[in-house]
Amino acid sequence: MGEHICFRRNDKLTTVNPHWRGNPMVRGKFVNRQHRFRPGMGSVLKWRLSPNPQRKEKKNTKWEPRMSYLRSLDGVVGNSLVWLGHNSFFLQLAGKRIMFDPVFGDIPFVRRQSGFPANPSIFKDIDYLLISHDHFDHLDKQSILLLYKNNPQMKLFCGLGTGELIQSWLPGLHVIEAGWYQQIEDEGLKITFLPAQHWSKRSVRDGGRRLWGAFMLQGDGISIYYSGDTGYSKHFREIPGLFGAPDYALVGIGAYKPRWFMQANHISPFDALTAAAEMNAGLTIPMHYGTFDLSDEPLHDPPKVFTAEAKKRKMNVYVPFLGEVVKLKRMK
Repeated sequence: MGEHICFRRNDKLTTVNPHWRGNPMVRGKFVNRQHRFRPGMGSVLKWRLSPNPQRKEKKNTKWEPRMSYLRSLDGVVGNSLVWLGHNSFFLQLAGKRIMFDPVFGDIPFVRRQSGFPANPSIFKDIDYLLISHDHFDHLDKQSILLLYKNNPQMKLFCGLGTGELIQSWLPGLHVIEAGWYQQIEDEGLKITFLPAQHWSKRSVRDGGRRLWGAFMLQGDGISIYYSGDTGYSKHFREIPGLFGAPDYALVGIGAYKPRWFMQANHISPFDALTAAAEMNAGLTIPMHYGTFDLSDEPLHDPPKVFTAEAKKRKMNVYVPFLGEVVKLKRMK
């Protein structure tokens, strides 16, 4: 018997890829284009029971990331980006304020390893909340409830199915769900939801029900690519053809070891640089490291490896410290 496949998208939104019919769902679950990896309990156990060659280093090296505590947003003028740890960013672009995957504290079963560089209540006048996918280290209920309390006017832009879940917590929230390659436009700002190679799951029965992805933001002549969580795949190569070379690429570098287990879903510092080179990014900024201990490598490993490798490859990268206000400009 053939698998039951249907294609889903939001028919109200424009698309940047007219050849894409929508996201395929096989037996009610979203799938990746290339890699059909589903992390079963067997492989999780195999990983947990395997020796970790960096165990000692992990235990003995204290992780002390640099932080610049952000007391208010008053000093954030013009187009600016602030890394808040893991995949959380505050962005000001084309007169709009945007939050990416905000996680203000600990997540279920995992303690935060670095401080949050601001009081979460300073994030006011937010126009858009962007959520890349439904995993707890990206979609945190408490953080979103607090953000919404201070920003009842903000709009949520996310993948198909994710908005439905968040709306069940906040019925008043304005939600826009997208399939891959779908775009919204607001005055001088364009935001596009794009492919990533990952998966989704929050409970025993909801695996694959919500779509994961990446984002491209364009405004004031500046373009910013945000990878979400993703394995290395051919989707990076499409970016210049769709948008031109991005000025900035925010790419994940952590939770990458052991490779046999993490490779399908998390790019390594090496893959991240390859992806940025394929996109011809002006400046690459790393994320998804140093905040939650989710894998075999020590917390200090990804930025160290990333910086050394970028030097070898003569690539333009910047590793901001927590809470630092990075001024954005056209790179090309």
